[in-house]
Amino acid sequence: MCSRKLRRLETIPRDEFNLFSSVSVKRSVRKKVAVLGARYGDLIIERRALGPLGVDLSESRGATEDEIVAASEGAQVILCGGAPKINAAVIRRLPELKAVVRYGIGVDTVDLAECTRRGIYVANVPDYCIDEVATHALTLTLNWARKLPIAQQTTKNGQWDIAALWPLQSPQDQVLGLLGFGRIAQALCRMSRAIGFQVWANDPYVEKSRIQKRGAKPVSLKRLVRGADFISLHLPLTPETRHIIDATTLQAMKPTAYLVNTARGELVDETALGLALKKGWIAGAAIDVTEKEPLSQDHPLRSIDNVVITPHCAWYTERSQKALRQKACTEVIRVLRDGIPKNLVNKAALR
Repeated sequence: MCSRKLRRLETIPRDEFNLFSSVSVKRSVRKKVAVLGARYGDLIIERRALGPLGVDLSESRGATEDEIVAASEGAQVILCGGAPKINAAVIRRLPELKAVVRYGIGVDTVDLAECTRRGIYVANVPDYCIDEVATHALTLTLNWARKLPIAQQTTKNGQWDIAALWPLQSPQDQVLGLLGFGRIAQALCRMSRAIGFQVWANDPYVEKSRIQKRGAKPVSLKRLVRGADFISLHLPLTPETRHIIDATTLQAMKPTAYLVNTARGELVDETALGLALKKGWIAGAAIDVTEKEPLSQDHPLRSIDNVVITPHCAWYTERSQKALRQKACTEVIRVLRDGIPKNLVNKAALR
């Protein structure tokens, strides 16, 4: 084997080597994968991973139905990022589609019911960026725990004292409430407890004993909302969770409390959040996700001082980006080899 080929194969994780190494014999059969909504600047990882299969890649950042269909026509698999919505109308126009693989954890941008009816697999990558998102959520929490935006602004304005920060509490005297207790929330629980926070959690799909084992106190949703000093959201977006943080919820929070969202923008009613921040229902917020992305330049939240906004970057490090793309490509390979995705979301599609 030539040295160039050896170097290429050495870049493939050992546990995925067999998937990649056994497909080169099928080069004569061209396949198509549509890459939609990727924000990586290039497709080097995807081309290296899928090239041995004889795959043609079609890339598009368009988000309209016609743009999605134009880029995906003839594709067996769609690899998609956050923006494009793979709805029923799109799916019906793509008769050769076998699978939709998400660059990420959430699958709320894909019509699962329509895919399932047509036997189209939907897969995600649930085991990447766990520590990255947890770290970002903790950073946003500490940002307000130390009131850094206030400290920065008053210092820039010429002041040099702590009066504007009164009262500043220690983590040991504060409760971090986790709404949802999946992998990311559990990592955040571990990190936040290490610096002294008391941690409460609410998740109807996780046994209370498991929550306790991870070091958090299981509480009702009502108690968490009314009693936590910080509420961090870690829920998937579903019809039940959409706008779970609404005007009623925000008014029930402590006026000294802060909301942190690194999950999905539509978990929060942004109109209600803006009102809560202006009227002092809560002390502040820190969000990495919004209902519509990117956030428009004239969006009301941009003009409110007591909200910190980051550009949906909680997931990102160089390590996590590489892992995401490699794992997503591995799922594509499974499908193109007539297999079943490891992280199949709609198992009913197997029937």
